[in-house]
Amino acid sequence: MEVALISISVVIMAVRLWMLRGMWRLPFKHGEEYFFAQIVGPGFYGGAGATLLRQYRRSLFIPLVLDAPLAIWLVVTERLVLVFVEQWLAILVTIVIYNMLTVHFSVRATTMAGRQDELPTAVQLSMSPRRLRDYTNWPVEAVIWVLMLTGVVLTRAYALGGGRGESPGPDHVWEALGTPIWISYLEAGLLLLKVVFVRWRMPLPANRTEDFRKWRGAWLSYHLKLIDSIRMLFAALMVTGLVAKLRGEGWSRATLIITVPGWIVMLTVYLIYITRESRRLATVEREVKPVELVKEFPRRPVPAGRFFAGGLLYFNRDNPVVIVRSAEGIAINLAHYSAYAWVAYFIGLITLSVLVAR
Repeated sequence: MEVALISISVVIMAVRLWMLRGMWRLPFKHGEEYFFAQIVGPGFYGGAGATLLRQYRRSLFIPLVLDAPLAIWLVVTERLVLVFVEQWLAILVTIVIYNMLTVHFSVRATTMAGRQDELPTAVQLSMSPRRLRDYTNWPVEAVIWVLMLTGVVLTRAYALGGGRGESPGPDHVWEALGTPIWISYLEAGLLLLKVVFVRWRMPLPANRTEDFRKWRGAWLSYHLKLIDSIRMLFAALMVTGLVAKLRGEGWSRATLIITVPGWIVMLTVYLIYITRESRRLATVEREVKPVELVKEFPRRPVPAGRFFAGGLLYFNRDNPVVIVRSAEGIAINLAHYSAYAWVAYFIGLITLSVLVAR
């Protein structure tokens, strides 16, 4: 069991370092005259842009700095189950933080470049309905649900003493239910995240509208496939883990020989799939050049309301937007209902993870 947990935790950490490597040069993706998709002009990185770039790159280590002491302590104290759980949570939080940092520093770069006062081009707002069922891959959903139901059946078998030949007790039942409950909670959160992406509206530029629709469709398809692949990976890991536990008493050497390579293969297939989909999105971006479409959108004004934490947090019950522009970049509207919902979800996830690990 220990070998399996250490192997998966190492793979997850490697994925996080690979993400950091990709984010390191992301501001230069479109050339030296851009900071992400924002035009900053020549010489920007020789002046104030150099300081901004250093701040951006330092901020990329925030997720690692936050969880490194905890991860090291858990390894030293041999709480390997907690290491496994903590690394899964860390990679999800890392994805959220990196997306927020991208938007935040992009806005700051535009402000520093002095382009916030340019006259915007006219835009439209797409009023077409965005429903989750219209963006659902039903064969993929069927596979995920089959895996989840299989996990329920295996959980019941294990809770009744399967694999141990014992009479089920409270500890045995909780051991059987803990992981499936945790996986189900993660699946629910990822499904809610899909809803966020599907309902996320963007204005349509008056010029090159069809090009923007093409890029937006490819961008949305990539992120929905990313979420679905993570959901399927979680469900598959749960099933294989329960099957291994049902094979016999504890995690025997034979069980580990079968299970660990299987998990590594699944993670490898996942990485290959995501790499392929990211290349498809990159192909569309090279064709459409969405960086040129950024100039078509107007700058959002800094809204009225109270800002906290250096402009990172915002409070205004009358503002229907959860992410707003601030003088320092972007801010999260703490008065928005979705902010409360996601804070509650992450508190519940952390609490449940600790209970399962214990």
